[in-house]
Amino acid sequence: MSEIDHNNAVKRITEALKGPVADVYRDLIPAFRELKGDAFYDAVLASPDMLHGCLLIFRKRREAFDHLLVDDKGRLVNDDFVRLRCGRSVHDIIAMIVRTHAKRQFRQSLGGDPNDAASKAGRLYAAMNEYLIHEWQVPLVAHYAPMPAAKMRELGPALLDLKTAAEVDAAVAAAGGTPITNGQGVTKTIMPPAPEPILVENNTREHDFWWETLNDPQVRNALGPLSDNDKRELTAAFCSISEATRTTLLGGFSLSLFQGAVLMTKCYQGLGRASFAQVFGKPGSPDTVKAFAARLKTRNVTSRMDLNTLARTVEANVSAMDRPNPRTAANANAARIAAQ
Repeated sequence: MSEIDHNNAVKRITEALKGPVADVYRDLIPAFRELKGDAFYDAVLASPDMLHGCLLIFRKRREAFDHLLVDDKGRLVNDDFVRLRCGRSVHDIIAMIVRTHAKRQFRQSLGGDPNDAASKAGRLYAAMNEYLIHEWQVPLVAHYAPMPAAKMRELGPALLDLKTAAEVDAAVAAAGGTPITNGQGVTKTIMPPAPEPILVENNTREHDFWWETLNDPQVRNALGPLSDNDKRELTAAFCSISEATRTTLLGGFSLSLFQGAVLMTKCYQGLGRASFAQVFGKPGSPDTVKAFAARLKTRNVTSRMDLNTLARTVEANVSAMDRPNPRTAANANAARIAAQ
């Protein structure tokens, strides 16, 4: 796409955010009714809490935006990776919003023009802009700011493995930077919102996230009909997955909660309850999970894969999974416990 086309797309998206998108939020949230046009846009982009909240509202009330989520033929688009009339997908637009927010934060905290790679803000932004793509990163942007640009370049895509403020602050400190929490009290661990990322620690909250995700139109479209009993069974199984599953399979691909629900559902349907628990549950089989993740990587599974393709890919490969022998797994677990 040419620079002119890119600039036109950005202009159209920005105008939509200030206009019809802002109108939807004003209808949904009375407190926004006094914020018009640029004032709404500037207020939301400047505040991580407000921006984070708006993105959560979009996920929970997506149907309120249906008239805007259409392709060039006016057809409703439910997939985050399908292009809209503006020429960009929802995934692209969220990445653009996260980057715009990051530029504003870096300009304020670091100084200089974030579009100028010679400035402090510009050096950091240039080192990481490719990896500013998920809405769950919004609360982390301020924590990214103290990271030395050289360390950010070294991290590259591994930046997406840092899911909480505490993890980012630890990486900043290890790189010789000063985390923003110094002198400001204890670092607050930011629990990830629906639908991203996967690493959720609170069981009640996690249960709600998975349940809501399985009821999302995009997920239902990719998975086909699921009864309420099916969804209850899946939600219970997903809340009991092991850390190896979270970090290697879900976190390793930087999957959204939507993608994670599709992947894990296809695994559950392909393996059945007992084998799913044996492989992906606690303590599970970390070696089997790693082997399965490696297999999916050879099938080009990434966080940019659309839900329908992901469902087909997992379904086609889960049957080939090398499942651990139950007796061997039990012996290994017993040995692990005895060694603790």
